[in-house]
Amino acid sequence: MHIEKKYGNGLMNAVLLPVLPLILAFTGLLRDPTQQAITSETHQTTETAEQETKQRVEGILATIIRSGSTNTRSYKVAIHNDGSATAEISGASFALPTEPSRSQQFPPGTIDTNMLRRLLTEIGDVSRIRRGSCAKSVSFGTRTQINYASKTSGDLQCIRKQASGVDQAPLQASEALRAFVQKTLGQLKINDSRIGSKQ
Repeated sequence: MHIEKKYGNGLMNAVLLPVLPLILAFTGLLRDPTQQAITSETHQTTETAEQETKQRVEGILATIIRSGSTNTRSYKVAIHNDGSATAEISGASFALPTEPSRSQQFPPGTIDTNMLRRLLTEIGDVSRIRRGSCAKSVSFGTRTQINYASKTSGDLQCIRKQASGVDQAPLQASEALRAFVQKTLGQLKINDSRIGSKQ
């Protein structure tokens, strides 16, 4: 009787011990640490890729800078890679110290970023776009510039002409960019008027 009991326990141990981890794993009580590490690493990689994609889409491609005048306020338009834009219109001035700053939001696809990127890539260093000579009103004249790849252009309203005999391609690209920026600002209809300008 004693021998049978011992034999019986030994048989049960021999059968159950190898199978026990499988039973526990199946019921979720025992987890493979290797599988946990792989799952965690995969999750982190996916999150990082999603964040990088979001940053590329929402990142700023270029910023248009418009100076103010007697009747208008200065503003900056940040153009995002997805074609959306944010216009930050300046706030208080010396003449109107209580005038608040404001912003305007434009949804994705508003701006043709493919065209803008092509023009900017063709020009490269926008700081090479130099201001030419053009007559402007001291009180009502404005200045339009663009910032791209940490470089800022001269006034796009007055682009310096190229000397004869010099490659005209950079000038043509700059003129195309000027036209694009002017058209874009016209389409956005940014409300840059001062509070007291209509009175």
